[in-house]
Amino acid sequence: MADSTGKGLRWLYGAAAVIVLFTGFGNMPLWGRYYIADIPGLGWSGNFYINLQVHLFAGAVLLGLALYFLIVYVYSKRDEFRISLSGKIRVALLLLALLSGLIMAARNLSEVRFTYEFQVGMTFFHMGAALTFMIASIACLIARCKWATDFTATSQSDDVEHAQI
Repeated sequence: MADSTGKGLRWLYGAAAVIVLFTGFGNMPLWGRYYIADIPGLGWSGNFYINLQVHLFAGAVLLGLALYFLIVYVYSKRDEFRISLSGKIRVALLLLALLSGLIMAARNLSEVRFTYEFQVGMTFFHMGAALTFMIASIACLIARCKWATDFTATSQSDDVEHAQI
């Protein structure tokens, strides 16, 4: 993958994640209640239906990126890089948020019926997964944790350590 493509995908992922989190809080509806929607340029965030459509679109972008990176990871040479522990945690949390979001989006279809208790539980699960993902991502951003580690560099350093022993 070219370096400019990787940088563009990182920016797209970051923008989609920020938009999903912003619109997710707006779906509760916090932005109209606390006058965030009165800030110039953010008037759309007070409208629930626009906010929901932006949230669903950004979630679809995140889902598409997740599928793209899954395909790249499966079909690339896995011996070149490995997903780090912090990357595995963030992947798991993002997948929980995406899958619960898909279930919540499916409830809008006319053929799909969920019990009220299931919908409430799924809403809290989705919010909890998204909030946990947000906290983990911010912590990893502050700590500069990488999604993946270079396997060739770590295996060479392990060989050097074993040779010194």
